[in-house]
Amino acid sequence: MAIIKPRSVAVLVVTAFFLLSFMWHRKRVQVSLLHTFCNCTGPLQENVTFPEVPSELQVKINDIFNRIQKLIPNVTLSNLNIATNGKNSKAFIVNSREKYCVGEDLVVQLDMYDALGNRKTHGGDFIWTRIFSPELNAAISGRVEDFYNGTYHVHFPLHWQGKIKFSAMLFHPSEGISALWRSRHASLGVIGFNGRFVHLKEQAITTCGFKLQTKEEVCEYLDPDDEEAFYCIKPKNLPCESLHDMMAIDLHSSYLSDEEKQLFQRSNIGVGIPANFEFVDVVDCKKVSSAKPNCQTGMNSPFPSGYFYKGVWNPVYCNMSNYNNAESLTKCLQGKKLFLIGDSTLRQFIMHFTEGIQIVKYFGYHGRQWQSWEETLLAINIEKDIYVSYKRHGFPLESFMFYYFKEDKYTSRQIDQQGGGKDTIFVITMGQHFRQFPLQLYIRRAINIRKAIERLFIRSPETKVIIKTENTREINAPVERIGDFHGYTQYLALREVFQGINVGFVDAWDMTVSSATATVHPPGNTFQGIMSLTFTFACS
Repeated sequence: MAIIKPRSVAVLVVTAFFLLSFMWHRKRVQVSLLHTFCNCTGPLQENVTFPEVPSELQVKINDIFNRIQKLIPNVTLSNLNIATNGKNSKAFIVNSREKYCVGEDLVVQLDMYDALGNRKTHGGDFIWTRIFSPELNAAISGRVEDFYNGTYHVHFPLHWQGKIKFSAMLFHPSEGISALWRSRHASLGVIGFNGRFVHLKEQAITTCGFKLQTKEEVCEYLDPDDEEAFYCIKPKNLPCESLHDMMAIDLHSSYLSDEEKQLFQRSNIGVGIPANFEFVDVVDCKKVSSAKPNCQTGMNSPFPSGYFYKGVWNPVYCNMSNYNNAESLTKCLQGKKLFLIGDSTLRQFIMHFTEGIQIVKYFGYHGRQWQSWEETLLAINIEKDIYVSYKRHGFPLESFMFYYFKEDKYTSRQIDQQGGGKDTIFVITMGQHFRQFPLQLYIRRAINIRKAIERLFIRSPETKVIIKTENTREINAPVERIGDFHGYTQYLALREVFQGINVGFVDAWDMTVSSATATVHPPGNTFQGIMSLTFTFACS
């Protein structure tokens, strides 16, 4: 019989301890992921042998999620006639006057009614508001105050003189908002994914997702540091490492009742609320306005964050420079590396640089416009030493064609791969592709991006980082899957996550509501405003 020496015993004990610790930590991550990605109505049927202890990250996710959930009305649609009706609702000015001064606030009251003419007794309606002067190409969105009894006050700061028109749209009634929130969190998402595995001359296509209901062997793609994971059914005779391409699949699933679906017919979306006034008359009373500082990273962005005047975006809290031509953007970017990480609303940036003002040229890409929009892009200007790259934010991505999956890295990992420095700029966005999944997933990703930015600032505090919020999109987009209410809750989450950090915050949501831009890729003055504020932060 072999004799085990005391030193060998110690080695065995230590090894066993680390193995058990690793297994327990791995189980904690898996349970935490399960908790996050499945907000289901029934119990989770999982063989969990360890107690569920929420991680620090999970606690933060739950806190932000719960705060947003408190804003969601908990109402049930028993009859279409009891839903809030925009045409029957009323708008009027609080303490109306003949004239108003620039610098004052205009307050408009909304009283909401149902289709039968009954006064609503609860809040939670999704309302878009703005005031505007078409002849001045001027507009600003309103801050909606909900009294939770069917009455709302909309606050508008007055920044220009003239005759100013008012617009309020009931985008969705509270009954629809309650249904959309329930639908979003009734599953792990309303789109699925196929993964294509390729090895030598063999290939196979299997189902992928954040959680799979299957008894087959699965491949786990885990990022334990960020507690992120997704899974694919393992193909026979092919290794998990051979996952090569990914493609989204429209599941055509719905978690709305037939009656609830009627709330989201096009004629019931964005219904104008009639006002008892045509316009307000605003004059310049020669009040002294306080001077504003130049826009810098780290500034708090209020709401509304700015206004359009003569087509130019004017932040209310700082002075913005206009980066609206090749000369100004070349001067800004000369000698710098620009990393664009996100979705196609940032791909617009590199397309503008290459196909629009032509200050850089694509390297190794010969397409134009939105061809192969999923591809990683690189553009350079050797003479001016400008480097611009565009990469996706990583899974999930809504593309109904196979795209090369191995280019995908979470935004946090892409940030970790760069050294940063005074000549490095990151512009980051996320949103549109997350709308079809539970909100907790989005919050998790946003927190992980913030943590990566904090690590970046420790090693390279002079690096410029700009966060661009998502923007509104087409009003006829599939509401349950990618509608703007889902985008709005993500917008609220993003504002919450990126408070108190030295980044530039570009409120594209506010800009697109102000300008009434209803397209996922904002055009014209709206796009110019987004660009100018972004590069004011980047190059100031």
